[in-house]
Amino acid sequence: MNSMTSVIKRYPLVVFFALAFAISWGSYYILSGPFLFPFGSILAALIVASVTAGRNGLKDLASRCLRWNVGLKWYAAALFVPVVIGLATVSLNVLFGAPMLTANQLGPWYSLFLIFPVAIFDAPLWEDTGWRGYALPRFSADRSPLANTLILGVLLAAWHLPIALSDGALAIPYLVATIASAVVTNWVYYNARASALLAILFHSVGNTLGIYFSPAFSGPDLARYFWLLATVNIVAAALVVLWTGTTLQRRPMMQTRIAQVDNTPS
Repeated sequence: MNSMTSVIKRYPLVVFFALAFAISWGSYYILSGPFLFPFGSILAALIVASVTAGRNGLKDLASRCLRWNVGLKWYAAALFVPVVIGLATVSLNVLFGAPMLTANQLGPWYSLFLIFPVAIFDAPLWEDTGWRGYALPRFSADRSPLANTLILGVLLAAWHLPIALSDGALAIPYLVATIASAVVTNWVYYNARASALLAILFHSVGNTLGIYFSPAFSGPDLARYFWLLATVNIVAAALVVLWTGTTLQRRPMMQTRIAQVDNTPS
């Protein structure tokens, strides 16, 4: 037990990702579905944080996920940027040949407000607590936020592989969108005092739009929808990088490094 504890304390990030993959992938194949898949990240975070820092580690994790005092403009970004991405994707899909969506297909517009809390608890709350509440703040501050974001994006894409491969035709655009959206999500995250809460909101709004619109498409229209979702996310990520550079923020690199390692509770 002592040797296992020492390994966790010496390599906390490696152990975190190993546990997140093992729990999520293991549950997926044992249960033949994604019922417990999203919990791999948060369970790994809780285990590693408690072993490496005890109660203080858990308090730090909670503080990052409850960091709410970040400025209204970043709440606006977390809520409305994924809406723009989602609506642009649907509009382009219709423009390129998908049938015009009707109210009968989509249901009432206000159902979005009913879907939103379900979307939060379906995945983003559990996933981003681990990815951005625990792991990302512990990535090396010697690398740029963009480099750390791309590393995280690739790891997220790899973690999602079992789900992506469940529909092989959609796997590539799904994984590409995962990596590109990590850049846009982390643009909000870094500017919002490394708040995992804002990342959870961003992710939840995006998933809400997906739950609302994607069932209305099928066959080639659905495949096009996912390719366009990947493309729109790539464009959004490129715009973020062109605007902010590798810091993903409009401020000096030193302040960015401070944000990466900031342990100040909200």
